Amino acid sequence: MTAAERRSSLLAILSACTAFAIGMGLTLPLLSLILERRGFPGSVNGLNLATAGLAAFSVTPQVPRLMRTFGTATFICGSLTLSATALVALFEVPSLWLWFPLRFALSIGLNGLFVASEFWINQLANDVNRGRYISLYGACISGGFGVGPAILSVIGTRDFAPFAIGATMLLLALVPVLVARKAAPQLDETPGPSTWTVLRLAPTILSAALVFGAIDAGMAGLFPVYAVRSGYTEAHAALAITAMSLGSFVFQYPLGVLADRMNRQTLLIICASTGIFGAVLTPFAIATPMLAYLLLFVWGGIIMGVYTIGLTLLGERFKGRDLASANATYVMLYAIGLLGGPLAEGVALDVWNPNGLMVVLALIGVFYVIFLVVRGRSRTIASA
Repeated sequence: MTAAERRSSLLAILSACTAFAIGMGLTLPLLSLILERRGFPGSVNGLNLATAGLAAFSVTPQVPRLMRTFGTATFICGSLTLSATALVALFEVPSLWLWFPLRFALSIGLNGLFVASEFWINQLANDVNRGRYISLYGACISGGFGVGPAILSVIGTRDFAPFAIGATMLLLALVPVLVARKAAPQLDETPGPSTWTVLRLAPTILSAALVFGAIDAGMAGLFPVYAVRSGYTEAHAALAITAMSLGSFVFQYPLGVLADRMNRQTLLIICASTGIFGAVLTPFAIATPMLAYLLLFVWGGIIMGVYTIGLTLLGERFKGRDLASANATYVMLYAIGLLGGPLAEGVALDVWNPNGLMVVLALIGVFYVIFLVVRGRSRTIASA
């Protein structure tokens, strides 16, 4: 690959992942706040949010095959177009029950974009710079997530404008992808390993996506509801998500540098532990908005490292067609977390209003840190 092709590829990848993040960052709080305003309980809100996880769980395993059939760049373009179309359709449809299939379609497009761009960035990186490349990817995702709620805080959630802006940003990402289409990696016709084989080979790495999916859904999708029930306006609730995303943007590159210089498993435990402290401290900080925003900045910034450090380890562990299958499995596990997390978190939000959300988020972090420590000790004993 020439230097020009490498630059165009990187621009295409970062544009695609930013578009994905804007789509997620906009729709998660937007749709949750609309449902809350219409009087639906937290359990229904969580169920609608879980539709995104169901879509990804159903379709993501097919993404490598679709990438082989249509080509990486063409597949990304199709995902962008589907996402933009579904986002506009969500505004046009008044019925809640029609939102479920439309959100399913939106999530198919967004998660296809997610898998393909992750595969491309891991193919572009090497073992020397992988942590920094993945952190740059993560920073763009975080920045995109921050743009969505920031848009809502300025233009509100009550008309077509946020849907139109989100769709436009998704379609604009088509341009750099089309420019770099010849440099996009192509998969050969030989299928990669199955999902179960990948899971058996790297359970510790892949569990990072599962855990982050559950945490991410609660923080980005249900935290605005938590904030509104704690006395925040909708605009200030959306800004809470912006604080998380800004923290992720700021912290990602330093975490990437650390990932290239220290034990990545240890760094993963540190990032996961932050999620416990963030959930425990939030009920005490929420009454003081500036303190809450600062806490969310640090919590959101470091917890994103669970996903990006896991993705870095994934690229270190798998190569070529195996990497495409591993990336699909990684995103599928993120989707399972996105599916199961909101169901438990939405019910907890209603049962212990509103701090049940923080209890569930803290417990997810506790169980994951214990899992990482036990797995790390088991490997140490096995190699001794």
